[in-house]
Amino acid sequence: MQKETSCGVIIYQGKPDIRYLVVKSKANGHWGFPKGHMKEDETEIDAARREVKEETGLDVVIQEDFKISMEYKISETAKKEVILFLGTPTSTSVTIQESEIAMYRWATYTDALKLFVYENQKQILKQAHEFLKQK
Repeated sequence: MQKETSCGVIIYQGKPDIRYLVVKSKANGHWGFPKGHMKEDETEIDAARREVKEETGLDVVIQEDFKISMEYKISETAKKEVILFLGTPTSTSVTIQESEIAMYRWATYTDALKLFVYENQKQILKQAHEFLKQK
């Protein structure tokens, strides 16, 4: 089975009133975190930073003590691994990549859960949110 890897960042700001940056994909209309395919010569963190910059225009400071991944089938012959880190933006001036992103939102935890369709996305957000509340 073929495997592709995408890397991204769960971008958040504010404490205790945490808001998460979620983006809506033009390809499938679903909400998620900024992420994209890892290139051969990149580390996971480098790929995550590059994809966030491309999709949102943001530079992020990644917390290397939080890393989570999920896997799912994308076809009968291929599966995808998505690796996500937690990070904070160095500014809040979002510029979306119009070819891939339909819109973005700084969502509360509750609002982000409502926007997500897939259970694995909800579980990842729950784990990230719990991690941040304990810090």
